[in-house]
Amino acid sequence: MEKFSAHNEEDRYSAYDWILPIPPKPIFSITVSDEKGFCINEKLRRNIPERIKVGITSDGSEIGILEETEKGYRVPKNGTIKDWNLVQEIKTRGVNLPARYLVEKIDEFWQASLTPQILPTTPPKKIPKKPRKNGLKAMLPKKEIK
Repeated sequence: MEKFSAHNEEDRYSAYDWILPIPPKPIFSITVSDEKGFCINEKLRRNIPERIKVGITSDGSEIGILEETEKGYRVPKNGTIKDWNLVQEIKTRGVNLPARYLVEKIDEFWQASLTPQILPTTPPKKIPKKPRKNGLKAMLPKKEIK
C-alpha cells in the first residue's frame, strides 16, 4: 500500500482543473404591460433613486432612467408605476406589450434594453384515453320489468 505525503497529495490535486460556481448576478428588469403598467423588479427598485424620470428612444427599444428629485415619478415600494400615458408612449413607438427590458447601470444612468419576445408555445393536445367498453352494463341501473 502506497503512503501519501503532503507533497504527493498536492501533486494529485494539481492534476485537476477545479471549477467553482459563478455567483448569481442580480437581474435588473422592467416589465411594461397594459394591465399592470410600468413594473420595476424588486432588485432594481432597491438600487434606483426614489424619484426618477424616464426617457424612451424613438423606436422604443431602449429606456433610460435618471434621478429627478422634484418632478419625477415616485417609485413605490411595490415598484409599479401606474401611469398609462407612459405605457401608451411605449406602445406608440411600436413595442408590443407585454414587453420586458433588461437594465444595467452606466455611471448614474440606468439603461434598459428591450429583450426579444418569447412567444408561448401551444401546449400539446392531450390525446383522450380510450373509453371503457367492458363492464358498462354492470354500471347501468337495472330496469324493472312489470
